[in-house]
Amino acid sequence: MMFTKRNTQSWRAAMIIIIFGMILLVLYLFSSHISHSIFNEFKINKPNVNILVEKPRISFKVSNASNATHLWSLRFADETYFRIARSIPCRTVEYTGGPKKDPVNSCNKSSTDEFSLENIFQAQKWLYDHQHPVNCTDKQFAIIRKYAWSGFGSTVHQIVWAFGVALSEGRIAVYDVPGHWMYGDCNVTNPDCVFLPITNCSLPRVAVHPQVTYINADFGHWAQPVHPPVFQNRTFNWYRAQLLFYLLRLKPETLTHVQKMVTEYLKVPSVDSLRPYIAVYVRRSDKVTGREMSQAYPLKQYFDLFDADVRRANITNIYLNSEDEQVFNEFIEINKEKQGYYKLFTIKTKKNVVYATLTRMSQQERGKIVLEFLIDLFIEAHADLHAGTLTSNWCRLVDEMRLTLGKTSPYYTPENRYLLDM
Repeated sequence: MMFTKRNTQSWRAAMIIIIFGMILLVLYLFSSHISHSIFNEFKINKPNVNILVEKPRISFKVSNASNATHLWSLRFADETYFRIARSIPCRTVEYTGGPKKDPVNSCNKSSTDEFSLENIFQAQKWLYDHQHPVNCTDKQFAIIRKYAWSGFGSTVHQIVWAFGVALSEGRIAVYDVPGHWMYGDCNVTNPDCVFLPITNCSLPRVAVHPQVTYINADFGHWAQPVHPPVFQNRTFNWYRAQLLFYLLRLKPETLTHVQKMVTEYLKVPSVDSLRPYIAVYVRRSDKVTGREMSQAYPLKQYFDLFDADVRRANITNIYLNSEDEQVFNEFIEINKEKQGYYKLFTIKTKKNVVYATLTRMSQQERGKIVLEFLIDLFIEAHADLHAGTLTSNWCRLVDEMRLTLGKTSPYYTPENRYLLDM
């Protein structure tokens, strides 16, 4: 009886060991499978994570800078855009008016493309880090002052020029206070009224040369652009677009107002609800009378350029804006000929506003107009395709914004010229 009991106990012990071993084996195999699956999934998703998600999160240590889809509150090129870009003919266009011809190749979708999202993130990170040092002590500064009295696009481009000069000298750019910027409707009267602060640094109480220099932002042209060493091999078109994009980062309160008005004007939950859409800005009036533009191009000429492409991409929504009210009458007639193919979206802003009109306004009135400008810019920047005339500073500003967002499909222009105009 004792012998049988011992055998039974030994057998039970052996079975427990075997069962325990099998459980461990199953757990090991299961965990290995899970780890392998996760690893494979990570390897598959790695390019997207690096380019579209993790890169901007790592690059920017400030709130509202970026997330998985936006950079500085503007949506960069996404799968919807790339689907449209693939559906229409790609080509290379050459921008002129700079130190040399700058090509933009919409056929190149690789990371080697100058306007790739990866390059853009790196540029914006460098600009932010330069302008936001951990310690501002012993830094050298350039105070931007004496802004040009000119159209909004023109004065912004001249501020960009001043910013570029500061960077070429290795200095941190700071806006003068008060700035007396004609579009600045706040106490500091400089671009910080509507955009995120250009820097986190304040000027030292005793500011003398060479620690501090002054740059007048009414010079007009960028005669000899000098890039910081990190951007030495970049084109002028790309570099200027990066500087402009950095300077036009909307303040939270500005962004809130813009998004609210977009919803009210367009009767949609958000600007994303319009996509896909093409944005068309028709510049006329003083640009034609002042002979900066050779003619007032009929709206039909714009449509002749993009109509086949938007149909190929199944785009029916069109955002249209102009300071000339006649443009909207032209649209009605064109859309009749096209059997109502297009669905029009526009914003109810004050029309016939040109530079001469702005000079007769009060600072407060100009401040309201600037917000209308920024509503238009926000909508145009989010478009998938764009049309306008690049002799206009405003249209060039829109073009630079959309390029910096990674949207390199050719800009439709009846002028058939791609101008930088330094």
